[in-house]
Amino acid sequence: MARKKKKGRKVRVDFRRNRQQRRRSDEWTRRYHAERDRLADERTSESVRIKGELSRKRTILVDEQDAPIVDEALWRRGIVCAVYGLICRVADETGQPWDCVVRRVLRTLLIEQRSSVTVGDRVWFSDHCREHGGERVGVIERVEPRRSALSRRDRRNREHTIVANADQLLIVASIAQPALKPHLIDRYLVAAGKGDLRPVICFNKWDLAPETVTLEQEREWAARSRREPDTLAATTAEGVITEFERLGYRCIRTSATRGDGLEALRVELRDHMTVLSGQSGVGKSSLLNAIQPELGLAVREVSTENEKGRHTTSLATLFRLDFGGYVIDTPGIRQFDLWGVEPGELEAYFVEFLPWIPHCRFNDCHHSVEEGCAVVAAVERGEISVRRYYSYLKMLEEAAARRDSA
Repeated sequence: MARKKKKGRKVRVDFRRNRQQRRRSDEWTRRYHAERDRLADERTSESVRIKGELSRKRTILVDEQDAPIVDEALWRRGIVCAVYGLICRVADETGQPWDCVVRRVLRTLLIEQRSSVTVGDRVWFSDHCREHGGERVGVIERVEPRRSALSRRDRRNREHTIVANADQLLIVASIAQPALKPHLIDRYLVAAGKGDLRPVICFNKWDLAPETVTLEQEREWAARSRREPDTLAATTAEGVITEFERLGYRCIRTSATRGDGLEALRVELRDHMTVLSGQSGVGKSSLLNAIQPELGLAVREVSTENEKGRHTTSLATLFRLDFGGYVIDTPGIRQFDLWGVEPGELEAYFVEFLPWIPHCRFNDCHHSVEEGCAVVAAVERGEISVRRYYSYLKMLEEAAARRDSA
């Protein structure tokens, strides 16, 4: 009779670090002074000790996606709505909130393979209500493979996954207060392409138009904040929007205070899971309050000294929209370092480069100093934006520097 094949495959996972050091159990001096007559017996007694690295791991079964195999009939499904330190707020299939921790072996496995549990992850968790007086408390046993992710590089040069499994990225920029930063939008577009997210660009605070972002204003702001000016700053906000619209990106002009573009924003958000991201102070929380006042998210004013936004949202949080869909409000950022984008693949995320890349003289052309580069020729003819091209060069230089230092 043929033996039944066991599903899954075995992997070795580390125990948590504080189990790897053997506690001292031999107290020869104390025993010598207390019971001298039994010293000989102690010398000949046997002891069992760990066998180095072999005993510092455990074996678990995983499936094709390296996720632990679980008995799904015993557990609940849910989606992570927020993460508070070691506690994950999980909404089950009925929308009820649960406070869950991640199983230790699962957390170890996730750290080895990718980043830990984040907002938007779809999980299986076990019910531990009986042990906590009926409160909705659980333990996350399994995290489903991610379909998409918005990630950036943190200060320790590690991947910081902001959101998982979103359908689209709403890049929120402001016309003024703080000043419009086209290069930051370019970075978000690359991150959206890398993470399989559909980008939508929202130009907020349209009530401050027709104020423009001129080169002189950008230099003045840079001087006040002691930072290098962007010598390729756009001349007008309309010029920036037109530039992105010609590339095929969906752009929305909104004003949370005046109500401009809110209906168009609702249309884009309906029946999608959308992550909102952008510079601090651009008005992400204000926009969400405008389209659904019941959320009641906290907002703060932009600093009048340096036009920097103050952090109001402290962690990513998922909200259900009354008109259909979900949004994830994320903390504002002041810089966005790309994660996992190699110099050779950066060109693929600049859509205007794609028609010209096959005509470059060299197959491995980086479109910077190579002879016979069709992309550079298109820039010189005015068929590719000079601003976008220099934005590409800046990201290319950073990607190459990270690769060389690795």
